[in-house]
Amino acid sequence: RDNLEWLARATNWAKFTATASLGVIHKGHEKEALQLMATYLPKDTSPGSAYQEGGGLYALGLIHANHGGDIIDYLLNQLKNASNDIVRHGGSLGLGLAAMGTARQDVYDLLKTNLYQDDAVTGEAAGLALGLVMLGSKNAQAIEDMVGYAQETQHEKILRGLAVGIALVMYGRMEEADALIESLCRDK
Repeated sequence: RDNLEWLARATNWAKFTATASLGVIHKGHEKEALQLMATYLPKDTSPGSAYQEGGGLYALGLIHANHGGDIIDYLLNQLKNASNDIVRHGGSLGLGLAAMGTARQDVYDLLKTNLYQDDAVTGEAAGLALGLVMLGSKNAQAIEDMVGYAQETQHEKILRGLAVGIALVMYGRMEEADALIESLCRDK
């Protein structure tokens, strides 16, 4: 808390990244996370910097990565109410990290809805987050949804997010992923 003047000087995506890095610093402090990050999270009263708020939501995901618990519902609510693509970007990443490997359908559905908005900034994070939520599940519906949307979108950012997301769904599946890999290699 004593050396945060550098955060005030950051702008745009640098502010997003600097704020998100607080999640790495506070990793594991799950009980105090909302209190520690309160300054950087979206507020009902007055809108702050979208980059700071998005970074704050991402930081919560980093703090709670793979240990979501109650924070998943908080992040779900924040993502549902986000009116800015940068806040949705951070909310998607945070939600994906907090719900990593849970295969929770409500989380998956909200992320998919954000992906289908066809906004490059939101879609990139949503594609990656879908993979985090379905980590290692080899979920056929998730793969079908993600590959199908990758074939439709014109946004390179969304394609990158989906490519990593699809890889995460197949994480640890070794030769079980071979048929999908061959199919994707043929499909340009």
